[in-house]
Amino acid sequence: MIITKIKNAVMQTFLIAYLTGILWLKRNPLSLIFSAISPFSLLFILFIISEGRYLPLSITGSLVMALVGYGLSLGQDISFYKNEYKIQDVFVASPVSPITYMIGLAISQILFGLPALLVLITLATFFLSSYIYIPLLLVTIFLVWGSMSSMGFFLSTHMLHMRNVSQIISFVNVILSIIPPVFYSIERLPIQFQYAAYFVPTTHASLIIQSTMGISTPKEWSIELGLLVQVLYLIGFVFLAKVKALWREP
Repeated sequence: MIITKIKNAVMQTFLIAYLTGILWLKRNPLSLIFSAISPFSLLFILFIISEGRYLPLSITGSLVMALVGYGLSLGQDISFYKNEYKIQDVFVASPVSPITYMIGLAISQILFGLPALLVLITLATFFLSSYIYIPLLLVTIFLVWGSMSSMGFFLSTHMLHMRNVSQIISFVNVILSIIPPVFYSIERLPIQFQYAAYFVPTTHASLIIQSTMGISTPKEWSIELGLLVQVLYLIGFVFLAKVKALWREP
């Protein structure tokens, strides 16, 4: 019985990803280019300004920014499907669970950004101090994508209008990927702001990637701490998405 449920959930997940991701990309392949503009634009600007001196930090920030953007944009898609197309009503009336629906749309979102992510991951791998850090890099990527997708899903279910969703998602995107030390070293912040930055999951994602590249990180920080914080955020937002998200209309 449990195995059957798991198989059904997996099939439902990939069916949702196919309907909302692959079919759209077949009709609009230019979406792949549009999805890559934001992280690569900042990477280009920082590369030009620093004359390549801060390229590893720029790649780290662009990778984290891309993951945050693709994860949170899930909220915009869900709101659009729910409020404009009313597709979510179909899934609510079906055996599909909220988590299955969320994962299916999260996979479709990552498909839009897959070429850009592959380029950024390749660049990050090139600057790794050792290839033994590749699993750690991939785990960090998964944790950021998973927690941001869960956050986007949770936020979108509490928004009644597309305009509100776009504004909130854009605001959260800036809070998580621009203001914290994602594109720059955390040591540039005053000490009190450094401690505040440790409460932001993307800070730890950036520090982990920086560490794998041989960039110095604060002595009071460790990779284990970074992974722990990201895992806690992932569990917390998956829990909120499962328990507190407004799946059915009141």
